[in-house]
Amino acid sequence: MEQKKYQSGLVVMRAQPPHIGHEKLIRRMLFECEKITIILGSVQEQGTERNPYSYTQRKAMLQKMFNEEESARIKILGIFDINNPTEWSSFVLDFIKESMPDIIRPDVYYAGSAYDAQWFRKDFANIVIENRVDYSFPYVSGSMVRDMIKIGDERWRNFVPKAIHEMIEEFSQQQKGLA
Repeated sequence: MEQKKYQSGLVVMRAQPPHIGHEKLIRRMLFECEKITIILGSVQEQGTERNPYSYTQRKAMLQKMFNEEESARIKILGIFDINNPTEWSSFVLDFIKESMPDIIRPDVYYAGSAYDAQWFRKDFANIVIENRVDYSFPYVSGSMVRDMIKIGDERWRNFVPKAIHEMIEEFSQQQKGLA
């Protein structure tokens, strides 16, 4: 196996649902890092407009997006929000250390914007920003995709990896059955 630029990469995201922007960022991480850790935030909330999918559903969707070899290099954990931005980075790193004591401390943090990265600057010398506003890549946001799904706009499929289309349809049907 070729030597990667970083030993261990970290990203925190909600992935409500995972979309092509998340996929782009994770694929970059897989290219640059030996191992990656994805922390899914907001696990305390599901079935709401902002957080419709459970941690288990989001984890399953992310796992389905990558092949077996890629998935073997990805660790996915869920974390509760603490609503304290200044402590967020330390909280996340403590959580990783306690949850996976054998893991190598991440040596790089990945973010979708400088705003998202700011909370991790004190704990990481290496921060990589995979800019969400890349004019060579379609603009996408979780809110946009959720709204499209909610109103039945089939264009959501253009912004979500094909591998998880069926899962999103199934989860949407389950949610409609609960309403």
